[in-house]
Amino acid sequence: MGSYNRSKNVNANKWDRIQPADITFFSANRTLYSYGFVTYKIHNKSLAEELWGYNSKGETWEYIYFLDEIREHTIPIALFNDIVGYSENYMIQCFTVLDEDKSNALLTYFDLESETAIQPVSQDKYKENIDSFKVEDLDIEGKSKNRAEQSFLRKTLFGNKTIEACGICGKEYPISFLVASHIKKRSFCTNEEKLDYNNIVMPMCKFGCDDLFEKGYISVANRKVLVNKKVATEPLNSYLNSIKGKDCESWNNSTEIFFEWHRNHHSI
Repeated sequence: MGSYNRSKNVNANKWDRIQPADITFFSANRTLYSYGFVTYKIHNKSLAEELWGYNSKGETWEYIYFLDEIREHTIPIALFNDIVGYSENYMIQCFTVLDEDKSNALLTYFDLESETAIQPVSQDKYKENIDSFKVEDLDIEGKSKNRAEQSFLRKTLFGNKTIEACGICGKEYPISFLVASHIKKRSFCTNEEKLDYNNIVMPMCKFGCDDLFEKGYISVANRKVLVNKKVATEPLNSYLNSIKGKDCESWNNSTEIFFEWHRNHHSI
């Protein structure tokens, strides 16, 4: 995708606000009919000329951004306008970048998330969200802070990887099937512990390990996965036995204190 520049660098300024993992919507006939996730952007007039040539005004789409995970998703323009606070008859007519409040409202309403791209969040922004976050924040702003925190933690864990191993079972999955899971339950963490982001979280898969750890069915000690005594069925016991005794790569001298808290918290 690309955009040509307008007078006073209007489109260039809009393009400059685009970040990896941002969502681009396509609209026509009063409907947002599909969307994709931004993976990369580049200002390259020569490439734009090669790809698209020039329009009748001698302009080319030199402000380029690349998309992945293109999906169909029919959203009536009236619903879009209502969500972001535009007037009922507003029409999307050109390249537009929503501000943070409107973007958060749209993301919260549809719960849209990339399978691979991770929104960049600075360390300062992460700290700011930790300091200001309240459990009772269930509004759009609170959910936005939670998304930013998760994005930061996932970027810390996965970097630019698209595949990573679960820290419990050791199996590799696309990162969309992995959770940045707190070793010590987040609600019990001090702000100082939350800011220890290199040690407080680890990757766990959504195929059982994250839930089992969260509910205390498994713990980690001395680098090994332990199975705790809990009510279980035959299929559950089969899964537990398959991960019992596995090495946990996330266990080390810095994380040991959090794993110890987890064991004590779930001890019978």
